[in-house]
Amino acid sequence: GAMTTKHTTAGDTQEWLATVTVEQLENDPYPIFERLRREAPVAWIPAAHAWVASTWEACRTIADDATNFRGGTSPMHERVLGTDHILGAEGETHQDLRAAVDPPLKPRAFRPLLEEQVRPTVRRYLEAIRGQGKAELMADYFEPISVRCVGDVIGLTDVDSDTLRRWFHALARGIANTAMDAEGRFTNPGGFAPADEAGAEIREVLEPLVAKLSAEPDGSALSHYLHHGRPHGDPRTLEQLLPSLKVIILGGLQEPGHQCAATFLGLTTRPEQLKRVTEDATLLPRALTEGLRWMSPVFSASSRLPLREITMGEATMRPGQTVWLSYGSANRDEAVFDRPDVFDLDRATHPHLAFGTGRHLCSGSAYAPQVARIALEELFTAFPSIRLDPAHEVPVWGWLFRGPQRLDVLWD
Repeated sequence: GAMTTKHTTAGDTQEWLATVTVEQLENDPYPIFERLRREAPVAWIPAAHAWVASTWEACRTIADDATNFRGGTSPMHERVLGTDHILGAEGETHQDLRAAVDPPLKPRAFRPLLEEQVRPTVRRYLEAIRGQGKAELMADYFEPISVRCVGDVIGLTDVDSDTLRRWFHALARGIANTAMDAEGRFTNPGGFAPADEAGAEIREVLEPLVAKLSAEPDGSALSHYLHHGRPHGDPRTLEQLLPSLKVIILGGLQEPGHQCAATFLGLTTRPEQLKRVTEDATLLPRALTEGLRWMSPVFSASSRLPLREITMGEATMRPGQTVWLSYGSANRDEAVFDRPDVFDLDRATHPHLAFGTGRHLCSGSAYAPQVARIALEELFTAFPSIRLDPAHEVPVWGWLFRGPQRLDVLWD
């Protein structure tokens, strides 16, 4: 008989996209994104009332195009973080914010802190679980270390780790509240309440701190943010900085911990690779890079806004619409990576997009992996027999930010 090949028409794809829910994306985005990469690299997802770029090429093209797109924000970002923040700013405002935010996170600035501050902090949290023989790594180790090491470098030294964790979870839940109707109205406006409460608390905690640092600068990043490039006696205000500080609390505080979690979970899918890494710490940077590719913590939370009508393939993006850059999907693009769903320590090195690309590359892209490296180094040295607890599932959640919600482990 004659060979028949099934061609998917744009109509089928659109019909299917109309049925995709935000809940499906949160629980298991991978099959949805695999189909998007194949059929519609830039697709309008009605449930999110936004465009989503899913392939390596589409993400790179849009991210690097400063002529047709401006930096990322979205109705959720603005609702949760306010404006102007570092993700959405462009031109001089963006350069000004970057000049304030970046230097404390450059290797030159943080290198001495790694052994003086980061490792002792990591060891302190490790000691707390040492005698237990089991732990829930997210709450007991990865997240506390992450918020502490990033919080201290920013200048939030006086804010305890539990508060910092509560803040980023509340902001992340707010940003994840993406469901919208056809008119672009939030279908669950009440979902922003925890983020609003955290926002009010952040302001309350930062007000006296900013007042003090405005008058008496110190060596902290927060002090640098206030005074850098400003005429003497005229520091930036809390209002100017607050949206960007929320971006740092939301993205920065969770990053090293979620990088650890993605890497640890990836290694457990390959027990022989987990064993190699626990026996040889020099393999950790490679494992962490693959962890970020395999399960990117900032999965689709970067965005761009079209400055004019832009057509890419079947997609026509218009001003006022949000375009999510799904770096987590690009990092599993079959056109770029062989067997992309598999965590593989021995994968040929290839750059990933987990920290974004171009002018909005993540400010913490050098610091976060160093914190993560030290955290896993200490963990594997202390508990070489560490493994997942078979009595517990590992729930993984989210499509804007993605990561394990719990990681229950045992060791001998």
